[in-house]
Amino acid sequence: MGRGLSVVTLFVSFMVFAARTLAADSTQAEAGAMIYDSYCASCHGVELNNTAPGVTFDLRRLRTDEHPRFVSSVLNGKNQMPPWRGVLEMEQVEALWAYIRATVDR
Repeated sequence: MGRGLSVVTLFVSFMVFAARTLAADSTQAEAGAMIYDSYCASCHGVELNNTAPGVTFDLRRLRTDEHPRFVSSVLNGKNQMPPWRGVLEMEQVEALWAYIRATVDR
């Protein structure tokens, strides 16, 4: 009985952790949507719908393993994109990433 109870306790603990993580991710993605609308949508399109193909990078093409590339591009700029270092805090950059992932990965 003790082992069965510990498995149940472990499962419940995992589910609570997962629910908190999803809630935090959702909140971060919502913040990222507002940041995106303010700083990114004019070039990258409303709700990531790139309206200028070939001119700006289509953020829907970012893969999950390209997080470092994304951060570098946002902070340092790339091609026609200006650097946002000093304008956006790292927390805001991460919120943008969460928004992109939440939108692309649905």
